[in-house]
Amino acid sequence: MADGVLSRKTFLWVAVGRAAICLSVFFSICLTNHAYAQVSEVIIDDETFRKTADGRRLADIAVGTTVLVTRTEGSWAAVDMEGWVLSDALGVTTREGHNGIINQVNGTNLYREPSGITLAHLLEGFLLHRLEDRDGWTRIKRSGWVRSMSLTTPAAIPGRDRVSIDQPLEILYEDRRLVTDEALLEMHDAPEGDPMATILPGKLVTVVERKDQWARIRVEGWIPSKELGTSTSDSTFADVSAAALKANPDEYQNMRVHWTLQFIALEIAGPERTDFYEGEPFILARTDDPSDGLVYIAVPPELLGVIQAIQPLQNIEILAQVRTGRSSLMGVVVLDLLALF
Repeated sequence: MADGVLSRKTFLWVAVGRAAICLSVFFSICLTNHAYAQVSEVIIDDETFRKTADGRRLADIAVGTTVLVTRTEGSWAAVDMEGWVLSDALGVTTREGHNGIINQVNGTNLYREPSGITLAHLLEGFLLHRLEDRDGWTRIKRSGWVRSMSLTTPAAIPGRDRVSIDQPLEILYEDRRLVTDEALLEMHDAPEGDPMATILPGKLVTVVERKDQWARIRVEGWIPSKELGTSTSDSTFADVSAAALKANPDEYQNMRVHWTLQFIALEIAGPERTDFYEGEPFILARTDDPSDGLVYIAVPPELLGVIQAIQPLQNIEILAQVRTGRSSLMGVVVLDLLALF
């Protein structure tokens, strides 16, 4: 009898031990599969949320929106986004495994909490998972893709030790602002300088630098080619050297250069680099002449993915515009990349 009881006890301990081992293996697998998942915050205003990497646009995400990054592919990140929408904006569907769809013609906003902070604007046709209904609001979730460059972890932001989008972000890739709706904006060639253009109300501009009560801005748009003159400032100078630019920075301001350089690295500008806006990606490169020193080339968002694929010490052929022939911090040439050949 005692032997039978001992056998049963032994059997139970063996069974418990095997179960513990199975649970340990199970959780190890789960942790491995989700080891990459991390909370990140969007740092580019109106970043686009897409169905696939470089695919169809589904929504525009606001700065400070918290997303869960599940994996990355090249310059893209797969993320999960969650929040609340008005239930009236939703319809029912079974498309692509989802159970909800935004059916408002102009789309609708996604909020952190009902009537809370706006996280994103969802376009009509946005497919989603309905998670919870509450007093005319529905909590939803959707997986999609954003550019990796538009994300940062909360720990990477000075002074941020927890995930919260109530606090203002201290790092911005681009400080984008709408021109006031009440009046025209007159743009000057320098603080207190001569007027050079007028910007209509409601237009979007990018703030590159702030100085006293002035802000240096960047505006992009289109004009008819026939209206362009033949000013030398629009010419491409293949024969001007970096040394010449540094020696006469004012003479070559805004001129274009067509150079072949040796790529060294891709960097992100910190607050101390006053010739860039904070968070702006730029290339470190050098010319064939060692006396020229380094050349810095600011990279626009649309060319960042191509630049990220370049290997150190590889030669690159560029078309760029001179931002400054001699930077205030390092005394180097700073260019704006226009094209890569």
